[in-house]
Amino acid sequence: MKSIFKFLALLLLSHSAIAQSGSIFAEINYNTFSHKNLQSFQQEFVQDIPQVDLRVNDNFPAHVGFTVGYKINAINTSIFASYNSTGGKISYSDFSGVIRLTQPLNGYTLGGIYHLSLLRNDRNNALSLSLKGFGTYSTLDIKSYNETLGVVTEEEIGVHSIDYGVGVGLIYEYPISVVRLRASIGFDAVLGNKLTLNDNKDFFIEDNGGSAVKTGWSGLRTGIGIAIPI
Repeated sequence: MKSIFKFLALLLLSHSAIAQSGSIFAEINYNTFSHKNLQSFQQEFVQDIPQVDLRVNDNFPAHVGFTVGYKINAINTSIFASYNSTGGKISYSDFSGVIRLTQPLNGYTLGGIYHLSLLRNDRNNALSLSLKGFGTYSTLDIKSYNETLGVVTEEEIGVHSIDYGVGVGLIYEYPISVVRLRASIGFDAVLGNKLTLNDNKDFFIEDNGGSAVKTGWSGLRTGIGIAIPI
């Protein structure tokens, strides 16, 4: 969170220095993902322990995120930062103990958006086509918890990747008093990279077939928020 506030502060300082009109915006997002590689990797954990009836509780589902940024009107371009999260979870419990494996996945994105105006009327409503390019720093923690007859064993492996993507969408803004209500919808296509161990960058996680496990952030993006002209 601190890094995002620093990012916004830098944008404000840059705005003052170059004296260009623009706006700060913030959105709450609801996003879908296509983490098929991670879903298959999680299913392998289930198959590797056939002795118990492990259940998949979470399978990297759609989730809420947020976006903040700054638009420079003079060049029809926005700089933005966003956060997305999802994850996987499998578990089993009976009278003898508990088995649980969780895989929280987080994505920290920084990028730019070019806006092509599609509509602007006398009420100053605005509809634009957005063309986006960005990079995402992804972190995945693989956490295992095993309790058998009162004996607890816990392990954790942290991995990360840097993923790149492009997106296209629509952004609509409607002025109310000194702010503008903002709604967006679009699709991002993201190229996932190998998930490298945090402790040793020379190693990465593989599935049972020997293929590198990768993220899959591609999916539908929706958002609702406000823009404040400055």
